[in-house]
Amino acid sequence: MPDQAQPRTRWRRLHPPGGAGLSKTAIIVGASHGGVQAAAALRQGGWDGAIRLFSAEDALPYHRPPLSKAFLAGEKTEDQILLRGEAFYRDSDIELHRGEPVLRLDATKREIETGNARYGYDTLILATGSRARRLGVDGAELDGIVTLRSLDDARRIRPALEQAGSLAIVGGGFIGLEIASTAAKAGKKTTVIEAQDRLLARALPPVLSDFLRDYHRDKGVAFRFGAAVAAFKGARGRAQAVMLADGERVNADLIVVGVGGEANVDLARQAGLKIDAGGLHVDDEGRTSDPHIYAIGDVAAAHNPHAGARLRLESVQNAVDQARMVAAGICGAAAPAAPVPWFWTDQYDLKVQMAGLSRPGTTRLMRGNPGDGAFTLLELDGDRLIAAHSVNRAADHMAARKLIAAGTPLAVDQARDTTTALAKAVARTDA
Repeated sequence: MPDQAQPRTRWRRLHPPGGAGLSKTAIIVGASHGGVQAAAALRQGGWDGAIRLFSAEDALPYHRPPLSKAFLAGEKTEDQILLRGEAFYRDSDIELHRGEPVLRLDATKREIETGNARYGYDTLILATGSRARRLGVDGAELDGIVTLRSLDDARRIRPALEQAGSLAIVGGGFIGLEIASTAAKAGKKTTVIEAQDRLLARALPPVLSDFLRDYHRDKGVAFRFGAAVAAFKGARGRAQAVMLADGERVNADLIVVGVGGEANVDLARQAGLKIDAGGLHVDDEGRTSDPHIYAIGDVAAAHNPHAGARLRLESVQNAVDQARMVAAGICGAAAPAAPVPWFWTDQYDLKVQMAGLSRPGTTRLMRGNPGDGAFTLLELDGDRLIAAHSVNRAADHMAARKLIAAGTPLAVDQARDTTTALAKAVARTDA
């Protein structure tokens, strides 16, 4: 059989790196929260060279958190979840390459390659994010099994959710629970299948896990804990049920798999960059093992002073903070101090906010009463606050971030007393 004719690729070198008398070029691969913030911060920091921002997606860069909540529920449109309007990129002289995925990275030549061209860089920022982890079980390829990571995913899920009468969610993490909230509010029969014995076991203390479980149950959500998925079953190419290892069959019109993410390190590995802790190894300035290449956001494995370990943090806050830090360093400014990690999730009428990072051996204090639907669990190392988990207590969350950053000693009795503002619950020290 003769070879089919292939379209000819048009190559062009838009800018040679490091050329004398030429403005420098910064390329950012990935146009989500971190990538867009990096581009904006470079311009704000005085970078006067070219900035090229590459996105594999056709859409303008958008906020990801609403995808599992307001957008999925039909409460927000695509225009309402944009990170920036199109005019921002034009006015900031940021060259946004939409729908142009980067296929290869040559660190020696300092250039990237897309399906259209090769582009040289002086500085490269990898903000490639993470992708949804898949389940390698029989039936995983059936239609009606979805993951939610992108706007395209949400576009597909939204009409499917409207038509579905029942929903099975594999994974009781933040995304899974947010989708469960959206589905339950829409009157869908919803079952969450979780491999651990409680929700968010790696992220939250048991009291928070139990609170969220009970709240969801009150809204009609069913749970299967300690449950392993053995297979997906269906008919005529479409999934109809999740089969558990114990033999139980969970029927569903739509199945959502939310079992975490994997860092997109393919480009970095191809270029020979150091991979560590499941992500791209970076130093305290966000620089990879190549001095001309930085990494930020979900893909970056950085030493975190609050955890005392190298790790990846998948959060909007982390991506934005790292983008600002890296841009400051590139522009020759002092990098800001490492911020306190924080995260949030909205489920039903609950705003759950976390500040700091939990670790074993802490003293835990309850501020408020979970039965009232508003409380904060404080974690202390001695008299220093290291983490706080708040439900519908935004003022506590904001105060906790400042107290953790400052290392301020707390007065335990006052910290437990909700009539005292947490910001005021500071231990007295002798002059």
